[in-house]
Amino acid sequence: MKKRKMFALMMFLILFPFFSHASRESVSQIYQRSYEEEGRGNYTGAIFVLMQAERLEEKSYLFHLRLGWLNYLAKKFPDSANAYQRAVRLNKDSIEARLGLMLPFMAQGRWAEAEKVGKEILLLDRASYLANSRLAYIYYNMKSFKEAETYYRKILQSYPGDVEMQAGLAWSLLKQEKKEEAEKIFLEILKIAPNHVTANVGIKMIKEK
Repeated sequence: MKKRKMFALMMFLILFPFFSHASRESVSQIYQRSYEEEGRGNYTGAIFVLMQAERLEEKSYLFHLRLGWLNYLAKKFPDSANAYQRAVRLNKDSIEARLGLMLPFMAQGRWAEAEKVGKEILLLDRASYLANSRLAYIYYNMKSFKEAETYYRKILQSYPGDVEMQAGLAWSLLKQEKKEEAEKIFLEILKIAPNHVTANVGIKMIKEK
């Protein structure tokens, strides 16, 4: 019993500065301290500070958007997804909240849910770089390599110099046994980025087969 009381007292002493700050801080000051904690890499602390504004900011789109981002950084992916979903409900036309929501879904390997959100974004912004590139990556991880190829090609029409998208396309082709096409792209990548890791791995695999 004494140990519990001591633990409770210690936690109170640790958290007291946060509580005392919250009693006299404005919402803008709470946000500022949250940004400062994020800047230090203290994502859990940034969440704790931000939550002091929850009662006042419960219906704030930006509050839930930020909460989603901080929970993502803290690797609290279910909490991140919940916060981003709340942001989407508060602003149904928001692309940024949906882009945010894709992140925790992808981090958890919830590919079908991430795909659904990506498709929703394309209904709002057909040319979205992030939505299209993430969908390409999602389809690759779902082993839907033909679909991945389609999305990588779509991105490369507008961003032909994007090396990472070129690598994604090459790997999608290689997984379909289109070795000649994949090799050509890998070699183009290595011409300008000779230390590119995945391109080097791809070329090695092609030569070993």
